[in-house]
Amino acid sequence: MQSTQKSVFTSGQEGDRYFSRNEGIYAAMVDADELSIPNSVYASYIRAGDAVLEIGSSSGTNLDALRRATGCAGFGIDPSAKAISSGSALHPGLNLSVGTADKLEFPDHSFDFILFGFCLYLVDRDLLSRVVAEADRCLKDGGFLGITDFAPDVPTKRPYAHRSGVFTHKYQYERMFTAFPHFSVVESRPFSHSGRGFHPDPQERLTATVIHKNLAGGYQSLA
Repeated sequence: MQSTQKSVFTSGQEGDRYFSRNEGIYAAMVDADELSIPNSVYASYIRAGDAVLEIGSSSGTNLDALRRATGCAGFGIDPSAKAISSGSALHPGLNLSVGTADKLEFPDHSFDFILFGFCLYLVDRDLLSRVVAEADRCLKDGGFLGITDFAPDVPTKRPYAHRSGVFTHKYQYERMFTAFPHFSVVESRPFSHSGRGFHPDPQERLTATVIHKNLAGGYQSLA
């Protein structure tokens, strides 16, 4: 039976390995004590006391930077138990737990801001509709979604560099939400996968995108 990408990342294999490969980068982010490009976008939409969930939080370094910058209450989930264990020790101000985007263990309307932290490109394609439904369920009306991910010129499937049989799916993921009229993009900032500047290869471009949820909006009212 072929393994799903979810099972590969949750079984203590690639999820933990992903964290181990990037642990030094996370430590450097803490030492630098500055907001990343995506966080500099998202912070404008987060108020003190807001409940913020990062999906794909790893050890919570990115989320803790947002918490310190905005005064929000930070919650994070990640498939890597190693990342969550490390993050819980390093960032005691966060609420971190092991989990995946297709099954959020939170009540309806729990969060003011939900952030997909560079993870949607690795989600199994047959779980994407569940991911959208779970984020919508847990986000308050009037809340915001943040998506950090690849933004290619065309949807693209490519082999994942670190594990045979796993694929990346690059897509402008905000379109999954804006197919519904009550979601609208309010800001999107492009940047490079390998640095802060522009990348000439569309496959290496990322965006930090903010989406607003307004259940009363988006529909023309007819008498």
